[in-house]
Amino acid sequence: MCAQYKAKKEQRFFTDGITYEISNGKMVNDDVQFEISSKIPQEIFSKKGVTEKYFREVKKLMMSKVKKPADAKMENIIHSTNISEIKDRDYVKCTYVYKENELYGKKDIEDIVRKVQNKNMRLPEIRGAATLPGRAVLYALNENVYKNALNNVNDLIKSNAEVMKNYKNPAKTAARAV
Repeated sequence: MCAQYKAKKEQRFFTDGITYEISNGKMVNDDVQFEISSKIPQEIFSKKGVTEKYFREVKKLMMSKVKKPADAKMENIIHSTNISEIKDRDYVKCTYVYKENELYGKKDIEDIVRKVQNKNMRLPEIRGAATLPGRAVLYALNENVYKNALNNVNDLIKSNAEVMKNYKNPAKTAARAV
C-alpha cells in the first residue's frame, strides 16, 4: 500500500486526506490477528461530536463487509511532537482475526505440493520449513494473509470515501440531519 499511495513512517500510508496504518500480524490462539486503522479527518468537521458520528458510519459500513472485523473501535491518541505541540487524533481501528481454515485447507496444500512436484510451481526457500508440505503451508499462509489484509484495507479506504462524501456534500449532511 505504501508503494501504491503516499508512504509515511513505518507501515503508514496516506490517500484522499486520510492516513492509514496496518499492524504486523501475530498468532493468537492459533489464529492470525492484525489491526488496520485510519485517522478520522477531524479537521474537516466544524462541530464537536461529529468524529463519533463519522466513526459510527464507517464502523457500520465495515460491519457490512464480507469479512467483518472482530472488533471495531474509535481510539484517541495524544502525543507530543515537541515541547510546544501536542497532537490529539481520533482513529477508526479494526481488528481482524483469521482462523486457520480461512487461510488454507488440506486441498490447497495438496494442490501446491502437486504443482511443485510437477514443476508447475516453484516455492521460495522458507527458513524453518524442512518439508515440502511445511513450505506449502507457510507459503499459503503468507499469500492468503496478504490477500485478505489487502482486501480489508481496501474496504476501509472505500468505507472512509463513502462516509466522506456525506461530509463534503452539505446537502446530503443536512438531509441526513432531518
